[in-house]
Amino acid sequence: MELVTVQLDKERHLRLTARGMLGFQTLTGKNLFGGIDLKDIEFKEFMALLWACLVHEDKELKYDDVLDMVEIGHMPLLTKAISRCIVQSFPDAKEGEEPPLAPKPQSS
Repeated sequence: MELVTVQLDKERHLRLTARGMLGFQTLTGKNLFGGIDLKDIEFKEFMALLWACLVHEDKELKYDDVLDMVEIGHMPLLTKAISRCIVQSFPDAKEGEEPPLAPKPQSS
């Protein structure tokens, strides 16, 4: 799987792992398998998702460390990078399609 590269405090690589998904759930109380829409995500959840995608390469990385790495001007690029990371994390996902973590339609 190709890692998604971002420049923060240094070059970092995004990858969504089981450790990251569980950490995201611990930080936010939300299960990524329940769906998440990056357009409507709260800032705290976005930062938790970024942490979840970074923790694979630094097991000691804390949520607060990520907060110190990000400048507001990074947000558009980080949103695209996280979206790419999610798509690449699921083998059935294809560019241009909704990633598996997008909200699932409500059934009536």
